[in-house]
Amino acid sequence: MALLNGGLKMNSGGRTIRIVAGITILLLFLLAGKASADPPPAILSIDGNEQTSGIGSSCWKVENETYSLCGDTAGTVTPAEPLKTRSPFTAHLRLPLLEPPEEVDFSTFRVTDDDELKESANGVRVWNLKGNAVNRYKRPFERESFINLSLEPGLYVMNVFVKWEGKGDVFYGFLVLVNDQEAKIKNNDGPLKKTGGFEVFLAITALLSVNIIRRNRG
Repeated sequence: MALLNGGLKMNSGGRTIRIVAGITILLLFLLAGKASADPPPAILSIDGNEQTSGIGSSCWKVENETYSLCGDTAGTVTPAEPLKTRSPFTAHLRLPLLEPPEEVDFSTFRVTDDDELKESANGVRVWNLKGNAVNRYKRPFERESFINLSLEPGLYVMNVFVKWEGKGDVFYGFLVLVNDQEAKIKNNDGPLKKTGGFEVFLAITALLSVNIIRRNRG
């Protein structure tokens, strides 16, 4: 056995097995299993009904550490069941941290079944958002914001990018079904009933294509 170029080289039965110095990556995966770096979910409320966001790509600082853990998803993650409403309506976005965010990008995309990725897991749906957003708001937001929307009947994904200084950034996803004026509205969750954010996060791990990055902060 010999140390070669930062890796270990071993000869066994005429076959050379080289262990490249990827120990750092392995350690990061082990850290990911122990460290807490899950972004908390956001809440969207429409007509008194609440929906807990799906959590997509994120880069979040590990508590009491100097690095962040980052993960990428294949698309925008939303809960499986949409909030149902009629247009026009007001969307009440409530972010999880007390401090106001540094940046918020709120975009609305109309979607069809063809836009849903097959990798969707139980409890969540994943969307490939194409084309231009129907509505887009990019300005300093407070922790709670009220957004007035007027949309044609159809299914919509609300894709929300939020960045907090010193904490990290995350993509949130919500699913909203806009019915025509004559349709009866019935939300399955009932008033003020929330989807469990932790359960949603666990479900999307089945479809995550994760790249865990260690960022030294100074």
